[in-house]
Amino acid sequence: MAAELYELHIAAGKDQEYLERWPGDTDLLGVLRFAQEYAGALKGDSFQKAAVLRMQLAEWLRRAADPFQLAAIDDARTGHLKWEEIALKLGYISRSGRPNPGSAKNLRDRLYVAVNGEPGDRRQPQVAHLIDRREAERRRAEARFIEAGEARYAEVDAVARALLDRYEAEEILIDPDDDGFWWEELADAVDDRQGPADRARLVVYVGAVIRQTYAYAKRTNQEPASTDRSRNLLEKAAAISGNGPTPAAG
Repeated sequence: MAAELYELHIAAGKDQEYLERWPGDTDLLGVLRFAQEYAGALKGDSFQKAAVLRMQLAEWLRRAADPFQLAAIDDARTGHLKWEEIALKLGYISRSGRPNPGSAKNLRDRLYVAVNGEPGDRRQPQVAHLIDRREAERRRAEARFIEAGEARYAEVDAVARALLDRYEAEEILIDPDDDGFWWEELADAVDDRQGPADRARLVVYVGAVIRQTYAYAKRTNQEPASTDRSRNLLEKAAAISGNGPTPAAG
């Protein structure tokens, strides 16, 4: 998601000085702040796409923090910090102005289930609701992903095979320092399709090799492909994988 946000801003702002403030793909909170601060630099579809990526990244960060907060609460309890004190530190205050230890305990239970729980865990109504909601969200997202993948599988498969053919023909720009990881993953995905989920994931690997190729082309001011045939193929692969138009060199 961070890389996709960066590519959207690169495409829209090529010579903009603000791009020098990009925090790097590994600083995800910094990426989220950057993307929000400079959201107005994007227009049209890029603006909408970036908003969706920011939304997804924020949700991922929120969920990624759950194990850390759970561990911190458990360590605080191991250090003999009372529930009333934890509630006070977390801002769980009752109408009377006193800390609410029950809210702190409920938070710990919700975090535990979010990190370790199973759909069969029904110890508290609010915990059961959290599990059901997250499981339902996961199933809906997976179903949408597989349905979309099945609908365009034939097209994606043909593009993936053509990409591999042009890669072997050395018509696609390759970073000499790259180990070819994503190309190997794409080749494996083309050859190993056990079910609908595997077929749907093929587009993920197409997108990965496209992003890698375009990124290296931008860094080195080169064309991403050496022939019109391969350039057209890259454009088609970019379109079906959601990576936008081919970036122009120079």
